[in-house]
Amino acid sequence: MRKTIFIIFLLGFVFTSCESNPNYESNLTKAKKTFELFQAEDLETQMSFFSEELVYTPPTYGAKDMSKEEFKSLLQMYHAAFDEIVYTPEVWLPGTDENGKLDGSVRTYGTWNSKDAKTGEQTLPLRSYHFFNFNEKGEVIAQGDFFDATGLMNYIGIKNTLTVENENSAELTFILELNTKGNSKKKVEEFTQYLSEFIVEREPSIVYGYYISKDGKKVTLVERYKNSQDGIQHGIDFINGPNFSKFFEMFEIESFITIGKASNEFKKFAIDNGFDIEYRESIGGFVRR
Repeated sequence: MRKTIFIIFLLGFVFTSCESNPNYESNLTKAKKTFELFQAEDLETQMSFFSEELVYTPPTYGAKDMSKEEFKSLLQMYHAAFDEIVYTPEVWLPGTDENGKLDGSVRTYGTWNSKDAKTGEQTLPLRSYHFFNFNEKGEVIAQGDFFDATGLMNYIGIKNTLTVENENSAELTFILELNTKGNSKKKVEEFTQYLSEFIVEREPSIVYGYYISKDGKKVTLVERYKNSQDGIQHGIDFINGPNFSKFFEMFEIESFITIGKASNEFKKFAIDNGFDIEYRESIGGFVRR
């Protein structure tokens, strides 16, 4: 009988060992730490746990996945809107891949409590679910949050709009002043319409627009991107695409201003590819989405 019990115990141990993931405990510690740092409002340290390629899934209805910088901006908004933020987990769980195999990812559900930063009023308990996926370096490569974000914001009188101080926004805006090199106004308009239709189907611009002077000699091009990486991708696509030579047959760049917090990677890309850019950073204002 004792032998039978021992065999059953041994088989159970072997089964459990085979089903475990060696990275889970380490990843669990990191996931918990990111929540601790968020509650301590230490975003700089918190962001060090995340990959630069992070894909964040926000809880707001209709919202698209966010980059690392956009995620950071969202967390800054929460810090501005709420005080004494505390997460009380009910459970932390290991996650699985699409085949049901434990993959080292982390899941948790629990309750958030906080106070309205403006009034000091205690908010109602907020039930939530969160996941953390990790890359081979042990960095969080994907995170998703699931809770009633719209209800929470409405409760404290903030509508379903993300407002971020300009200095904290990852967005970049390009303002290019162009001359039309003697090309006719009609020819310029036909080309810019073609180019706009070409880009809207292929590139990540949020805003892309041409504005022509009355005499047709000057054009202002305004482009806006979610972050520096999207700006770089546009540059790569433009340089290697079919319209690069056509653009400079039509226009000469008189000035190129970039507004926002351009990354060092973006600045290097611009220099390496011969773009002479004047950079201007925020001294006030906000972005509302």
